[in-house]
Amino acid sequence: MFNTAITLALRGLSTFYTPQKPLVFSGAGAARKLADLMIRGGQKRPLLVTDSFLLKTGMLDDLIAFLQSERCTVTVFDGIIPNPTFAVVEAGLKASRANMCDAVFAVGGGSAIDAAKVIAAASTSKKSLARLKGILKVDRPLLPFYVVPTTSGTGSEVTTAAVISDTQTHKKTFFVDPKYIPIATALDTDLLKSLPAPMTAATGMDALTHAIEAYTSRNRFADTDRDAAMAIKLLFGFLPTAYENGSNERAREMVALGSFLAGYAFTKASLGYVHAISHQISAHYDTPHGLANAILLPRVLRFNKSACASRFAALERMLGGDTADAGDAVLADRFIARVDALAETVGIPVNLQDLQPQDYAAIASDALSEARSSYAVPRVMNRGHVRAILESVSSGSRDVSFA
Repeated sequence: MFNTAITLALRGLSTFYTPQKPLVFSGAGAARKLADLMIRGGQKRPLLVTDSFLLKTGMLDDLIAFLQSERCTVTVFDGIIPNPTFAVVEAGLKASRANMCDAVFAVGGGSAIDAAKVIAAASTSKKSLARLKGILKVDRPLLPFYVVPTTSGTGSEVTTAAVISDTQTHKKTFFVDPKYIPIATALDTDLLKSLPAPMTAATGMDALTHAIEAYTSRNRFADTDRDAAMAIKLLFGFLPTAYENGSNERAREMVALGSFLAGYAFTKASLGYVHAISHQISAHYDTPHGLANAILLPRVLRFNKSACASRFAALERMLGGDTADAGDAVLADRFIARVDALAETVGIPVNLQDLQPQDYAAIASDALSEARSSYAVPRVMNRGHVRAILESVSSGSRDVSFA
């Protein structure tokens, strides 16, 4: 019953608040092209939101030099941390207002982009952060907002959502509004090729999770199916190369495009239990979000197989497997095995040692609550299903019994 209700609610939101894809620059030097677009749009006092690592390693020197050569006054906010908190956003907002910034230019991973979204919204709003959280709470246009992702997985550069943690409890808080989508984004291979192999793997599998959950959502549309399927094809085709040879610019660019398409697809179609469970694991143990998703994905695929056999089979046919004499059930198993193989190829572990049995009940309760309120899942889980998944993640077995 609840899944039908949430599906109808999400379908209404997706129909009446259809997210728009930002303009995309791609390839070497894309960040400078994006900065040039911002300048031509009349913004010359940007707040550059990033993390200290990118700044200290000199990866942003060329971008900052270009902005300064164009007589921009650049305010750098490098206080981004993993799983950014309300305190981080408040510090960025203070810098924006103190320096009369007229744009927000984010360079970094999902944490930097999510924080930048809320900074851009709060900079023009009279609302407190507490009043901006939730769905459709942004009351005014954001400061002109531009994004350069340095990972290929979160899809934050094309999504309507930001996730900010409570400063004290570290519980995830969602900010959701179509206004959070940037004007334009740059998929710059000069920045992406520096991503270490383990992060390439985890963020790439995160993007694959976005695409598969969008493709199997009960709130899917023709355009989300198209983008999710293309994302899946790109990620299977190029993630292993990007992982093995980070300097391969073509592989980096294709993985980034896959992440971008997956991000748009799930923004409109919604997510599922991989994210519902991984959000709670990250909140309890500070597990990187992409890694948690990558480890959970094969388990949730096995749970969903009875409801998604035809969808999984369609993906297996698209990916070029030997499908001549096989039915949907067999092809669905082959697709799940293909996901297992990709995870192994890019070094994703089969277990998380941090999981503690005493936390299972709370994780299950919060995960089910998140899914119930937010996702049009293809098959409904109960507490026992979540516990079985957590036990398998702890033990390192991908085969889960859902009796």
